[in-house]
Amino acid sequence: MDYKHYLNLCIEYTNKGDFDEALVAVEKSIELNPDNALSYFSKAIVYHNLGQLRAAYENYDKAIKLDAKMIDAYYNKAQTILAFDNPTDGELQEALSDLEKSVELDPKFIDAHYYSAIVKKKLKDYKGAIESLDKVLAIQPQSPYSRALKKLIQQKYL
Repeated sequence: MDYKHYLNLCIEYTNKGDFDEALVAVEKSIELNPDNALSYFSKAIVYHNLGQLRAAYENYDKAIKLDAKMIDAYYNKAQTILAFDNPTDGELQEALSDLEKSVELDPKFIDAHYYSAIVKKKLKDYKGAIESLDKVLAIQPQSPYSRALKKLIQQKYL
């Protein structure tokens, strides 16, 4: 059996919520092909589901190092950072950088634009947050969360 077989098993187990078996399968996939970004990405998803955020972060990072164009790895890594207890400004800057890379790779990635606004708001870059929200609204004018957040920032912080 090759690494793809075990990677597919990992995905099946993850979809069923059997994360222990998913980890066993993905470890075998990585053992057979340690240079496959999707294996590390899948391992990160398992850890993310288990609430092991640091392990998820590390594996998203490995996936990115192996495939610098893996949009979802950048986005998910940023989501992991945002789920940390009290992320530092440095961690928030890293999350923002990952979100910006997602948008660079896919300019219409609405969720990445939206979470960029969230991070910028946390970093007190209110004008930058508005710019990110305007990008969301240019792509999807009926986005209620983006409209509401933009209004909140304009009324409370600007």
